[in-house]
Amino acid sequence: MGNNYNIQRNVPEPSQEDIQKFMDFDALLKAHQNAETPQEGAVIRMFTSPREGQIGSRMRRRIVMGSGLAAAAAVALLLIVRSLNDLPTPAQSQAVADAYFAQQPIVNPPLANVEPKGRPIKVNAAEGGTLDLDAGTRLVIPRTAFQSDRGQLIESGDVDIYYREMHDAVDFFVAGVPMTYDSAGTRHYLQSAGMIEIIALQNGQPVGMAPGKTIRIELSSNIAAQADGSWPSFKVYHLDTEARNWVFYGQSAMVFDTPANTEQLEGMSAVDRLNAEKAAILTADPKPEAPMKPVKPDGKAVSFELDLKNGDIPIEPGSESEVADLKNKGIWQVLPSCPPFNLSELELTWKSVRLKKLNNEQGYELTLLDDGKQLRLLVQPVMTNKDYEKALQQYEVELAESEKELAEWEKRTTEKIAALESRYNQETSNIGATASTQTRHVRHIFDINAFGIWNCDRPAPLAKSSFRIRMIEDQNGTRYPNQTAYLSDENGKSIYQLHTGRGSTVYFDQKKEYLLWMMTPNGKIALVKTKAEWAQSNPKKGVKLKVQTVDREIRNEADIREVLGNE
Repeated sequence: MGNNYNIQRNVPEPSQEDIQKFMDFDALLKAHQNAETPQEGAVIRMFTSPREGQIGSRMRRRIVMGSGLAAAAAVALLLIVRSLNDLPTPAQSQAVADAYFAQQPIVNPPLANVEPKGRPIKVNAAEGGTLDLDAGTRLVIPRTAFQSDRGQLIESGDVDIYYREMHDAVDFFVAGVPMTYDSAGTRHYLQSAGMIEIIALQNGQPVGMAPGKTIRIELSSNIAAQADGSWPSFKVYHLDTEARNWVFYGQSAMVFDTPANTEQLEGMSAVDRLNAEKAAILTADPKPEAPMKPVKPDGKAVSFELDLKNGDIPIEPGSESEVADLKNKGIWQVLPSCPPFNLSELELTWKSVRLKKLNNEQGYELTLLDDGKQLRLLVQPVMTNKDYEKALQQYEVELAESEKELAEWEKRTTEKIAALESRYNQETSNIGATASTQTRHVRHIFDINAFGIWNCDRPAPLAKSSFRIRMIEDQNGTRYPNQTAYLSDENGKSIYQLHTGRGSTVYFDQKKEYLLWMMTPNGKIALVKTKAEWAQSNPKKGVKLKVQTVDREIRNEADIREVLGNE
């Protein structure tokens, strides 16, 4: 006999009317009790012989048994219907989602035909270099910073640097980079000030960073002030593709490039705006620096001779201006704040040097470099005999000029701030405080010790509000029960990847607007831009999200931005 199966897929969810048919427990119970208590005489009078009566008794038991089974089946069907209508537990749904994403690559671009932006840049391996990119970002690559995949130092030839930046949700989406960060069993979402990917090739073969070498990144981006008017700080993370998680690397230094730009948005008082504009005045017209007073060796501290201007030792990229400003002839004295070191290391032969001026004292950070090792010293230039006397006379002339410049600066800035305060006092007396927020163009400065993907960001906890997905369906009735969806808020500084399966949890802030979208199997974008129904979620039944599939071919990043409204 051949198989005659009738397998139905995509069975529709039971309607409320269907469920109501099995909701009357009293009726089911009454039917069951009536079946277990047959009416005496009504059945017996139907038979005229003992044999017929015996047969009737057996049939009656079968009838009673059949009625009991029917009632039990109806109750079981009710439980099945109610089970289908309820969601799995959050733990069950999370387990399904975790298993789903564990099968996906950690970096998983959703569109093979949309290539992320990137540019190759040639660097001489022996010399390194400073690369100023179009967006304002700078890369400072030291000498002999590369090694082959076998660990051999690369001392000649060109290396191709492939570099790209990601700044918003569309960039993160196209790159397929995750934005979740798990630490001590707690999940966070990374709010990015900018993300980079950097790799290096020589003759088409991947190369790595040499031990002890780092590349200085000065990442250009725009940031917004926090609600209290202060500026946020950012951390640096490296994506470990083997461990499938972000790894904390350190803190990013932040340098403001431009004064504050005031945009008429909600969130900041007139007092906060006044303070921000005062800071902008001081940034645009900084206080003049006093000249550095020449110093004699004190005879107690360690001193050594190293002339950085005669070309005997190569200067690392990024140190040229500090070296040009030096006035001594190459005698250095170690500062008391210098970390301990071995004096014999000063007698070694070093291949290059990096010089950086200290902010909190009249001195420098001088770093001697060789392949795979370095010696970091805190020093100040010193002068002896006639050189000192001559430098002291020059210092006194420069000091007098500096004091004059300082007086003019104080007068100039005092007038500007007074005019600013007068204007704000008039504004607040006439129209009251106006809410606004500030944005600033900054450079995030940090060093990296490996190639790959790096993120400059702030970890944010999950939002307090949430809903659970019952199903996702588009305007054509097509459902999407087992794929990746993407969620981003109005700031666009992060992206949240979620599984579209039944019961998946979505976290959101009720004060923000969100966009949720996904790629359909035929390469279209389906999206929903409202969260009005999210707050009304039934914890057991969840939310049925109605998405709109946009009938448009996605050919490039511009198409994605247009469809998502992020042009």
